[in-house]
Amino acid sequence: MKTYLGIDGGGTKTKFILCGANGETLAEVTRPTCHYMQAGGLAGVTQVLAEGVEAALREAGIKPEDVAAAFIGLPGYGDVETDKPMLARAVDDAMGAIPHWIGNDSENSLAGTLAGACGISLICGTGSIACGRNAAGDVLRCGGWHYAIGSDEGSGYWIGVELLRLFTRQSDGRDARTPLYEAIRSKLELRADGDVITRVVEEWALDRTKIAALSRLLGELCEKGDPNAARILDRAASELTDMAAALYRRLGFSGEVPVSYSGGVFNIGAPILEPLAQKLGALNMALRAPKLPPDKGAVVLAFQHDNAPIPEGLMA
Repeated sequence: MKTYLGIDGGGTKTKFILCGANGETLAEVTRPTCHYMQAGGLAGVTQVLAEGVEAALREAGIKPEDVAAAFIGLPGYGDVETDKPMLARAVDDAMGAIPHWIGNDSENSLAGTLAGACGISLICGTGSIACGRNAAGDVLRCGGWHYAIGSDEGSGYWIGVELLRLFTRQSDGRDARTPLYEAIRSKLELRADGDVITRVVEEWALDRTKIAALSRLLGELCEKGDPNAARILDRAASELTDMAAALYRRLGFSGEVPVSYSGGVFNIGAPILEPLAQKLGALNMALRAPKLPPDKGAVVLAFQHDNAPIPEGLMA
């Protein structure tokens, strides 16, 4: 029985999907993050991956030798070039004799959203990054620099910080108050405006995920007609377009190129997708709805590394 394994690592969880040769799902398993800076180092990476693979094989009732190919989208892979060999060994220890390939987790999004086709994918959740692949098979990334140096533009974290900044301006009278002001007060359950510092800095300890979760307020603020919401999302769309445009140039694309997307910020819907489509269109790029989620994208890459055609069943 020939099967394919996709592993999608993220900052909070790792998803394992095992599919048959026709694309049918045989097992789905979720484990904690396999990011080596969060999972207890290289040994933690090995443990998370080994336990997840074992659980997936057990759920499907198959043996390791039945897996024709596996692709592991590893968070943080390639960010520090000198760490790549150590990460590769940690993955090798977990995968054993299963034929496998490693890439950055952004490659899963690219392969999933475009179902294996060439183009560009924008990933915008807690953080942001773009990934592109051309017909020659060159894969490049753009963005995704550490939030501590002011990067991750357009991301949920970036939006959350901007909402907090605007709240402080409205609180002390530098800007007129809009629905944003009360939305932040309510969300953070503030008794006094100054408590925002206690909540975010002391209680949250500047937790990036909690700050990013504030971005979910934008949908509500758009419905209320808050002009700040539209401005923030327009700026986010511009930042994401800049990433896509850089990849368009660096990968030597010509003509119209498809751009798709994944990540929680896009759940806001039209208020972010419409300005993004407009800005991309002006630069010969066409926004396309995602065909598959990133975890299925890892399976697509497993098929491709085995030189196997992408089955229709995978699209179901």
